[in-house]
Amino acid sequence: MTSVTTGQVTTSRRPGTGMMCLTLLGLTLGALAHVAVHTKRLEVALDLGREQKLQLDLQEKRRRLEIEIGMLKAPGRLISQARDKLKMGPAAPGDIHVLHAGSR
Repeated sequence: MTSVTTGQVTTSRRPGTGMMCLTLLGLTLGALAHVAVHTKRLEVALDLGREQKLQLDLQEKRRRLEIEIGMLKAPGRLISQARDKLKMGPAAPGDIHVLHAGSR
């Protein structure tokens, strides 16, 4: 044991106390770093889960929209829309004009 006098206060120090404090400090910092890394890993996992759910929702929406596009493009629907809504029908034979390459 050594005694150190500073001003009016005398303190006693054991040999190796400083090394023990440094070791304890290193272990504490290591544990804090481990907790920080684990917390970040959990945050990333949660974000990934949210993004995967969003991706599934968007894929489902895309599937429904593709089905809707298919229904809207259905030939029967287009014919009925043209006939009923636009009042279109087959062309009369007199309304058909044949154009030749040189005439305009």
